[in-house]
Amino acid sequence: MSNDLNVRPWDSIPVRLGLGVLIITLAAFVLTLLIVAAQEERDFTAVDLSEAHKIAAVTVADLGDQMMAGGGPAVWRAVSAKTVQRGQMTGALRILVLNKDGVVKAGSDSTVIGTRIETKANSECPACDSARVEDFPASVIVTRAQGFRRLRVVNAIIITQACKGCHSQDEVVRGYLTIDFDLSRLDNSAKERRLSILMVGLFSALAMLLLTALLFRRLMLRPIRALIGSVQRLASGDLGERTQVLGRNELTLLARDFNHMAERIEEQVARIEAAHTESALLYTLVVEASKNLEMSDFATGVSRVIVDKLHARHTAFFLEAADSGWICATAGRQQQEALVKGDDALETALLPGTAQMQQLLDGATLPFVGEACRTQKLQFMRVGGELTFALPVIAETRLVGLLVCVGISERTRVDQDLLTNLGAHLTLAAANSRNYTEAITDGLTGLKNKRYGLARLEEAVFATRRYKSGLALAMCDIDHFKRVNDTYGHPAGDAVLREVCRRIAACVRKADIAVRYGGEEFMLILPEADVNSLSAIGEKIRLAVATSPVGLGAVGGSLAITLSVGIAAFHADADSADSLIARADRALYRAKENGRNRVELDP
Repeated sequence: MSNDLNVRPWDSIPVRLGLGVLIITLAAFVLTLLIVAAQEERDFTAVDLSEAHKIAAVTVADLGDQMMAGGGPAVWRAVSAKTVQRGQMTGALRILVLNKDGVVKAGSDSTVIGTRIETKANSECPACDSARVEDFPASVIVTRAQGFRRLRVVNAIIITQACKGCHSQDEVVRGYLTIDFDLSRLDNSAKERRLSILMVGLFSALAMLLLTALLFRRLMLRPIRALIGSVQRLASGDLGERTQVLGRNELTLLARDFNHMAERIEEQVARIEAAHTESALLYTLVVEASKNLEMSDFATGVSRVIVDKLHARHTAFFLEAADSGWICATAGRQQQEALVKGDDALETALLPGTAQMQQLLDGATLPFVGEACRTQKLQFMRVGGELTFALPVIAETRLVGLLVCVGISERTRVDQDLLTNLGAHLTLAAANSRNYTEAITDGLTGLKNKRYGLARLEEAVFATRRYKSGLALAMCDIDHFKRVNDTYGHPAGDAVLREVCRRIAACVRKADIAVRYGGEEFMLILPEADVNSLSAIGEKIRLAVATSPVGLGAVGGSLAITLSVGIAAFHADADSADSLIARADRALYRAKENGRNRVELDP
């Protein structure tokens, strides 16, 4: 799953929030605009209407006096002139004087004099069909086809006492006065007000949008993006990721809870990884110990497993040898596995700062290792972000082994509980390996004993037949060994046996098996041996013994020792383990009969 936050622009919270704020603000201002504009229009209309009514009343009174002279043309011309003058004074668009029947008798617009305006049921002549004085002045807004609006005020010319000489006594209304006012000024003013309010509303909405965006970005978007980034890094495996906790709001609580959750996840993962590391390590060790019971193989297997499972840069596993001395198996990420043997006691060998020991420890200081041996307790040391530990292997309060690991990465979960369990398993496995090794090893020479050798020979014969591979068997005997015992004593003889066996073991391959067959006689099982190389193999073993004198141990001095060797190649169609031993034994006797210190073959 991708860790990128793929949010379309129109789905973004700031965009949607900003649009919402903008729409709501604009809607509020438009509504306010409409309400204010309507109220202002009513207010302006009421003021203009009141002024128009006053003008109409004053004009009627003024013109009424003028019309008292009678209805002749001269009088109407004088009235028309008066309407023009009054229009200029009041700003009226047009003033007309109508008789009772709606005929225009005088006015500021000479073009309509003499025309008739319908006074009955005419919406543009309000109250003209009414005979009641209290209905006047009346007003109406007249809209022309071009969209121009006019305010028309109609006032009645009332019959006065002076008028009754010429007019009917029953009439109340003598005529009508209409005054038209241009509303374009009012309309333009209203438009300007609406535009001003709209611009103020728009700029206010934009300002509110900007302010909201800034506040949202600071108070919400930044913490949310930081939290999203932390969540993505945590999901990608960075368990140490934490988000910054700022302020004291709901997002602060969310960030704090996220950090708490991340800590819990890291703890749980650490426990799971530690449990997995421990189970994998211990399981592999159990398997390795069950496959490799012999101590050298066991030590090598343990070193390999520790490097593989704990990712150590270097591992050295010391074990007290089954016969005497110690062995040390080393392994590392960038080095070959090696097996080193020593003759001293294990604890004694670990303390001196020899070059060999420094090389085996590869970075672990001798005082650190010495403290582990002295206290018989696990020792930790962190250098440069890497872990080094020394784990003693204790059996019945005695140091029988030591596991030293150098350069374990911090990414590998290693704790004291894991190493404690590891120490317990190593103690048991080392004891089993030691018991097994003692059971198959000759105590004096360190070679495998006869019982073990015969069992491995049977296995080698079976494998050779199955896989059609090569196999040879060498029988070796120390020449005139009885003279050594008779002349120098059995301790000197034992020293000769140990040294001869050490030289033989140093000549054979790792896959070969060297066996003390009995007394001073030895058997070498040589799997995958080429028939053409048997003579060279025998000569190599013979020369390893004969080239230099052999020390007599505590007796002192040294003695030239020779070896007779008989080698037989295995024939799958005719040989068994017993017949192969018999043929190699006959070859050995031929070497003895032909002068000793030689190699005889039975190909």
